[in-house]
Amino acid sequence: MKAVIWSRAPRARVVDLCHGIPPGDARAGALALRSSVPYFPAKTLFVCVVDPGVGSRRRVLWARTKRHSFLAPDNGLLSWLPDPVLERRAVTDASLFLEPLSGTFHGRDLFAPVAAALLNRRPPSSLGPRVDAAVEIAWPENEILAFDRFGNAVTSIPSKTAGGRVVYKRRDLGPLRTHYAAVPSGKPLAVAGSSHLVELSVRDGDFRTRFRASIGDPVHVR
Repeated sequence: MKAVIWSRAPRARVVDLCHGIPPGDARAGALALRSSVPYFPAKTLFVCVVDPGVGSRRRVLWARTKRHSFLAPDNGLLSWLPDPVLERRAVTDASLFLEPLSGTFHGRDLFAPVAAALLNRRPPSSLGPRVDAAVEIAWPENEILAFDRFGNAVTSIPSKTAGGRVVYKRRDLGPLRTHYAAVPSGKPLAVAGSSHLVELSVRDGDFRTRFRASIGDPVHVR
């Protein structure tokens, strides 16, 4: 993908946001965007390829918010952006795609050349027709959304609303902490994470492994 972008837009600055999304997990991709997009400069174009429907009839979308723009499959990946989507278009101009178009690697053959065209100031209006709606993933309530590589469990509970005691599998993790060192080494805790969501952790340990936690497990604040 980088090779295609640099071949067509050699002055492009390409930054890798994440390569740790579980395969095909659009919800985890949506969470990564929610957590990261606000820190990128205005006019950044995000090329989002978490695409289990690659090669099928699923649409490819260009979308924009007030500060950023996005290329993504229409599978809910853009559901949790921090700013509302102001415009969407279906990418239908096949003249931009590489030939032959692979049925299993649209990231290289479709997303990357379209991204290069946009970076070369191709008008988004030329990509295809406007669309009013897209696939949406509803924000879940009171559950584990994802795990980071340290085994911390990221929940769907905004940290600013967690005013009570956090409970997981009937275990009281205590009040929300602001940092890991607030408890002794080896002790579990609930912490206000960097994504402004409640995270379940073990200081100097791995919460996921220790408690056999899974995505979708319920979490409560009492």
